[in-house]
Amino acid sequence: MKRKGVVIFAIICVLFGGYTAGIYAQPADILTRRELEQVEENSIAIAETVLKDTGREGQYFIQDMDQVSVYYGNVTEGQEKDAVVAVSFGPQNTVVTVYAADGNGYTYVGDMGDFYDVRNIQFIPVSSEGRDVIIIKETAEQAIGGFEVTDLIRGFFYNDEKEFQNVLQTPERIETMWNNEWCDNDLQKDDNTMCRITEETEAAWDLDGDPELNISRYQQYLTLYPEEGQTLIPPGEEKFTARGRRVVTERFYWSDEWRRFILGEAVDTNTGETVAIIENRDASPYFLAGFQDDAFLIYRRDGSTDIVEGNTLEWVTPQL
Repeated sequence: MKRKGVVIFAIICVLFGGYTAGIYAQPADILTRRELEQVEENSIAIAETVLKDTGREGQYFIQDMDQVSVYYGNVTEGQEKDAVVAVSFGPQNTVVTVYAADGNGYTYVGDMGDFYDVRNIQFIPVSSEGRDVIIIKETAEQAIGGFEVTDLIRGFFYNDEKEFQNVLQTPERIETMWNNEWCDNDLQKDDNTMCRITEETEAAWDLDGDPELNISRYQQYLTLYPEEGQTLIPPGEEKFTARGRRVVTERFYWSDEWRRFILGEAVDTNTGETVAIIENRDASPYFLAGFQDDAFLIYRRDGSTDIVEGNTLEWVTPQL
């Protein structure tokens, strides 16, 4: 089946675009313990410090600040828990930073980047590393070539280079709808079919030993044939017919060798090197709509990622 270019572009924007973890500026001030203990009444002062420390004073404006949330976990190797500070400037713009306890206050450690709507932050301990992975649950809503809402689970680890490395990224919920007429595909320009993809998941952490994330994905592909001339139907206002359903299970486990969460290992026959598998692209619910890749997202020793075809891999761990 031909790919629907606009829809796939939107998916890629949600899953892979726009998030760079790093340190953008030198710290301007400390956050006091009192400020972080009384977040609501000190939210403006906290947000101002975050904007200064991250060099975002010209990117966001304090009058647009919506909410400040503070979470505590063992992010660095300090004796006290670190503070993870999330400052929201609306549903599309949240800045997430880390501050380490230092005397009477907290000093700036680094910036994990810009996120959409951050729903929650939790900490998953990795005993072999002596510190936690920061798990950010994020909701992205987009209307690029279709209506799309995606909940993501994203994990960050403070590595030896003192950078926040993205060590986990997987969808937790997907709701997408598009009309085939909107797609950049001549073969479907007269196809008025409304298509809908849904994925709901059950996700559970196993912390007995090195952490594992076990996910069951409940996926559906549905269609609707609108009346003539009707090409825009808000989700839920019409009855869609299910065309395909399936359940996909995945296990992401922490690898001390790769220092990240992986699905497995294989040899890339194009290069002869062993690589970590970090995404099975055919586990996506879009598989039910005919978007089949037989491809995997791999992680190389040098920290780079690539998408490779499944027939170019020789599996070291059980094949996915």
